[in-house]
Amino acid sequence: MNARDESYVKMKNYQFKDVLGWGQSDVVYLIYDPAFQRDFALKVMLQTKFNKNEIDVMKDVDHPYIIRLYNYEYYEDAVYLLMEFCPQSLEKAIKRRNISDSKTTLKYCMGIVNAIKACHRYNVAHLDIKPANFLIDQYDRIRVCDFGLSSINKAIGDCCHVNRQFAGSVPFMAPEILEMKPYDPFKADIWAVGVTLYFIATGKFPWDGLTKEEMCENLMKNDPNLDLIDNKDLAAAIGDCLEKDPSKRPTIFDLGHYPVFKEAASCTHCTVRKNTFLPLRKYLSPSTLIIKPKMNRGKLQISI
Repeated sequence: MNARDESYVKMKNYQFKDVLGWGQSDVVYLIYDPAFQRDFALKVMLQTKFNKNEIDVMKDVDHPYIIRLYNYEYYEDAVYLLMEFCPQSLEKAIKRRNISDSKTTLKYCMGIVNAIKACHRYNVAHLDIKPANFLIDQYDRIRVCDFGLSSINKAIGDCCHVNRQFAGSVPFMAPEILEMKPYDPFKADIWAVGVTLYFIATGKFPWDGLTKEEMCENLMKNDPNLDLIDNKDLAAAIGDCLEKDPSKRPTIFDLGHYPVFKEAASCTHCTVRKNTFLPLRKYLSPSTLIIKPKMNRGKLQISI
């Protein structure tokens, strides 16, 4: 923890416990708040790297599959987000082989569909869907997090929601993003959902590659091997998500009606957040419904 973060934690009377994770532009700490006698996740990022949509999504959409935001503050050159703490990420659960039976696999797959359904219902495209951005709470429920690349769009189906933001993680980036074409962010999300579900079901990516470039080439040329997925209904749903032509991919609402996901239909209710158990100490302005696409003409930003 650097001096700035130590100063902020001390000022808030938090108790530092651990580092939960870090990325290129942020770090997440596990802290304890004596005032509420519970643990929280404290995400810190530079203001220059901060996308306000991340706050707008979490504060406006109240759903059991979306991570909760309780407070955010600007301090020096950084932004601090106080969020609920979930003990494990989906990515770590898969790598540790904690998902060993078909019942758990389907439960987590259904949770992902419900989480993205909640986002799309509020016209939010996540744009960074991958196992690392799904957490598992203390009740073994899936919670989607990290809306740093998200965009808030006009209604789904409106031709105006074309996006020109070319960033994400291979192989979760849809072919149209890799080709740096204007794209439908909601259909791009469906591709990433398909890759994530495939990874849950098999522990592998749909395409091999020792480098990003090799994986991108295989992704563009080859179809995924669906024979590795034991549940054929799940394999069919994943195959439809991984259609290279985005117009052939289902919407997230269509996906919820597939036989393998019909059970997920029982948890689709979303409400605008009114109150949480922890009062917000900073006035949060209403989210903007339309944003201009982020332009990146210079190069394609990819990670793996």
